Amino acid sequence: MPVQRAFVKGGESELARIQRTKLNVVLTRKPSGAKLPPNAGTRIVEVLSAGRRIGRVIAFVPLDRHLAARLTGTTTGQQVALKNGGVLIEQNGPVRLQSRLPLANARDLLVGGTSYRVVATRLGEGHAVELVALKRSSAIAGDANAARWRVIGAGFGLIAALLTIAYAVAPAIAKNRLTRQERDQAERVLAHVGDGIFLVDLDGVIRLWNPAAEAITGLRADSIRGRPAQETIPGWNAITAIVPVAAKPGGMHDASSSAETVPLDIAGREIWLSIVGVALADGTVYAFRDVTRERRLEDQRSEFVATISHELRTPLASLHGAALTLREHGQQLSPQTQHDLLDMIAGQSRRLADLIEEILVAGQLDSGSLHVVSEPFDPEELVWATAAAARVRVDESMQIDVSMSTVLPMVRGDARRTRQVLSNLVDNAIKYSPDGGRIELIVDADEDYVRFSIRDEGIGIPLGEQKRIFDKFYRLDPDQRRGIGGSGLGLYICQALVRSMNGRIHVESDPGEGAVFTFELPVAERITATSAA
Repeated sequence: MPVQRAFVKGGESELARIQRTKLNVVLTRKPSGAKLPPNAGTRIVEVLSAGRRIGRVIAFVPLDRHLAARLTGTTTGQQVALKNGGVLIEQNGPVRLQSRLPLANARDLLVGGTSYRVVATRLGEGHAVELVALKRSSAIAGDANAARWRVIGAGFGLIAALLTIAYAVAPAIAKNRLTRQERDQAERVLAHVGDGIFLVDLDGVIRLWNPAAEAITGLRADSIRGRPAQETIPGWNAITAIVPVAAKPGGMHDASSSAETVPLDIAGREIWLSIVGVALADGTVYAFRDVTRERRLEDQRSEFVATISHELRTPLASLHGAALTLREHGQQLSPQTQHDLLDMIAGQSRRLADLIEEILVAGQLDSGSLHVVSEPFDPEELVWATAAAARVRVDESMQIDVSMSTVLPMVRGDARRTRQVLSNLVDNAIKYSPDGGRIELIVDADEDYVRFSIRDEGIGIPLGEQKRIFDKFYRLDPDQRRGIGGSGLGLYICQALVRSMNGRIHVESDPGEGAVFTFELPVAERITATSAA
């Protein structure tokens, strides 16, 4: 593992240190150019990471007089030398030969004034050096073949020694090659998993950044990998201070090690991540998922609870006060005062009923249990009835008008739910026109749709808010700075009901100049005189 880690982390000093502790070993990142003794016997092991070569371990044996002496010490009654061209390298040093040695047949040779019976073999295919066994001619009792077999045995011994040295100095590298297929498979899994996963090593450098992490954060892997997390991930120091790190995988069952939700600001875009880490021997692996939508929904729910509490408290307080006044002082009150108090009770009761109805309908929409019929109905009657009901609820500062085509086709949908949509939009126009003005209900049609438009002269809707006003729990005036209340469910319900009747809804508005809400419902099949006959 130290050899593998040195190559992965890129520390040249660490490679040099390990190389100094190993005999006859070279650690290099270059595919060639390692300085080795001439004609040395070598064994090369490639170091791979993610299918890419990042270095090599070269084990070598110098073919010199020291090797000849060692090999001679392993034999009995004979001498072993190395031949390179016309030079014989024996344990006492090099000796120049006068003739070439045959490789296959034993023969007599005079070396340093002494007659030897010799036989030789090449160390390997393509290698110029030959391994030579020499025995004094006077000591040979058997035939030369025995000596030749001993030479061959020595050659195999040398090759075995090279293999032993190579794998002894790099067992982790050998294991790395054997498990490359498993690693590649794990990398493919990481590339397709939905959660973002990244690895930060002990030096704080990002070593892994999977495609899901790139998709969630928008930070490209090629620009973040190999760089310190502190420089590339905004607010990394604050994140590491609160994100739990388990000692081993599966250690998240402890409540103290549960995932932490943290904000991340990337290029002005705030995202929320649920993130947790697991400690490894060479760093920490983090897994996260995008919970921005869940976080926003949770914030809206919290705001909704606060809003509903306020919306309920106001009419309940009015009802309670009016009821107590009538009970305790009813006989002393004038008929007009009694009538006003009863009107207040009726109005606030209606307000409570509408609020409860909104909550119930929103719940039914979420669960899919809301029943919506599809049948023809007359839009003209529905619009006039809605306008008449709205006029009762406004004072003289507000005018409600109706404008529609002379002849309107029948609409296919749910008349009750359409009235609910129309009433919600009219109430919305009244609510956001605090200074009064004119509200107009406009109805027209083409061959496919009947259009219902509600135009007001109120405060309008900012351009940046127009895409969000149909979101659940969203309110244009959440702090009620203008005294405009509401549950944040009305427009959400309108959109859901219109879509359930195969219609569509949209808004057009300029801030300070009012707004126009328009929804369209499909025309019912026309019945011609011919088909009726």
